[in-house]
Amino acid sequence: MSEVGRNDPCACGSGRKSKNCCQRPAVPAAKMNSVMLPAIAGASARRVALAEALHVAAQLQQAGQIPAAKMVFELIVAADSDHADALFFLGVTCHQLGQSKQGIDFMRRAIALQPNNRLYHFNFGIINAEMGDTDAAMLAYQRSNEIQPTAEACNNCAGLLLNEGRLDEASELFRRGGELNPDDVNQQSNFLYTLSYKPHPNVREIFNWHKQFGQRHEHAIAPMPPRARVDGVRADQRLRIGYVSADFRQHAVAHFIEPVLAAHDAKRFEIFCYYNYPVGDAVTGRFEKLAHHWRVITNRSDEDVANMIRADGIDILVDLAGHTPMNRLRVFARKPAPVQVSWIGYSSTTGLTRMDYRITDAVSDPIGVTDDLYTEKLVRLSDTFSCFQPLANSPDVVALPAKQSGHITFGSVNNFIKMTPEVLQTWARILQRVPTSILLLKYRSFEAEKIRALVLAAFTKHGVEAARIHFLGSDDYHTHLRAYHQVDIALDTFPHNGDTTTCDALWMGVPVVVNSGVNHVGLMGASRMRSVGLGDLVARDNDNYVDIACALANDVSRLETLRATLRQTMTASPLMDAPRFARNLEAAYENMWANLLSKQAD
Repeated sequence: MSEVGRNDPCACGSGRKSKNCCQRPAVPAAKMNSVMLPAIAGASARRVALAEALHVAAQLQQAGQIPAAKMVFELIVAADSDHADALFFLGVTCHQLGQSKQGIDFMRRAIALQPNNRLYHFNFGIINAEMGDTDAAMLAYQRSNEIQPTAEACNNCAGLLLNEGRLDEASELFRRGGELNPDDVNQQSNFLYTLSYKPHPNVREIFNWHKQFGQRHEHAIAPMPPRARVDGVRADQRLRIGYVSADFRQHAVAHFIEPVLAAHDAKRFEIFCYYNYPVGDAVTGRFEKLAHHWRVITNRSDEDVANMIRADGIDILVDLAGHTPMNRLRVFARKPAPVQVSWIGYSSTTGLTRMDYRITDAVSDPIGVTDDLYTEKLVRLSDTFSCFQPLANSPDVVALPAKQSGHITFGSVNNFIKMTPEVLQTWARILQRVPTSILLLKYRSFEAEKIRALVLAAFTKHGVEAARIHFLGSDDYHTHLRAYHQVDIALDTFPHNGDTTTCDALWMGVPVVVNSGVNHVGLMGASRMRSVGLGDLVARDNDNYVDIACALANDVSRLETLRATLRQTMTASPLMDAPRFARNLEAAYENMWANLLSKQAD
């Protein structure tokens, strides 16, 4: 504590010590019950009780005046070296000022003094997670839950487990968190979100969990009364379509909704966008211009948003989030629009019976196969369930890298949680059969040494040398796309396929080997590949997946042709024909509206 002592101001309140200042009497070993605060935050120097000093320090910390808060915490600790709260939050301020190692020591001292203080353990978990020590963070969250289980600790710990691919443990903690806070839709959505990533998804169980979510919230929330009158035709002849999303920004979903908004027939449809994110970017600016009406709904209550939608006279309200973060499903549970639709952004049912339809296609949701896995009625568009718009200033396609390197480079830029043990084992089989090949894995998770070690251990277990596995982390989107300059063949994940990653690879001239699953998440890759005429790269099972990848690796001539032509092929395909897709989607909207009018007439 000598450092704290050196920073301790003079008892006169001058805030300094010198030979010309009054002499401070020696402090006895006994604890003091007050401290002398210097002039700070507009208040004059004064002696206050430790409790008041702690309150002052907390206010300074909350106001962002971290150095001043740290100084007050130090004064308290100098007066009482066993003051646990001052020790802990002194540690927090040290961390905030970049002195994390010293901060951890202070926090550990506080925890030793009050080992059953749940908040200490919870916040200690947050600090360790910020420092990248996920093991220490998880232990802290677990200890917090042992003292008193909370949804927040369950959620934070589950997030760390999810990032490490520990799906079962993460899913269970998300479930517990949802039960501890039954009114928090995001906690419950986190649990539902993880279910489709499991190596062998039980589709019926997944549906039942989603259905339980819908029943819980629809039981608690009464629907808004139907509009007084729903007309088939307004004076302006346009249907009002409302899109609700937190992703009208640089985000994967934006690649699929922006081209639709640009291609909508403004004479027949009036477009409203309800944006649920606190900040925007250049992409957000484009969305604002494309929408006829722009509404920001961040931090507005579900009831307020539902009333806004009702006041806007929305005919068809479209959810683009499902159970992804920052969803507004409790708005849809209020039924503010006569027709409600789920589309893109989420790969399963919402579980809400008040969500009338879901937009899909016959490849990713085969007729008669997946219909009973949704509370919504499936509407299958004729070509594809969405269309893709690439980055405007995308890098050019370059020559096949294998021609220069002399070996095939497989690659995957998918989320690490999709790379299940079965996926890694299957990729190892491919590398064994193509002995000179390497595998490039790119995702932000691979910036962590622990995750890289987990992956390398999996490959060495299956007989693949660690030197053949290369890693890249995250970067800006343009640089990210340039990583495909190093890749000859992309390997998709399963049972949860990639989507934007598949489209990006194709756009960069890289063919993708896809494995088929049993529901939308496992079949959307097949939908993408068939839409660009590459159905022969869609496997029926793991063995077929390995065979297709190896055969393609041995066909350099085809790889060169695909490299040179894929961008043009993709541009001319239904996957990127926005006007064609918009007409299909608009026809679906008009049919939904006609169905509503028909029901009202009966």
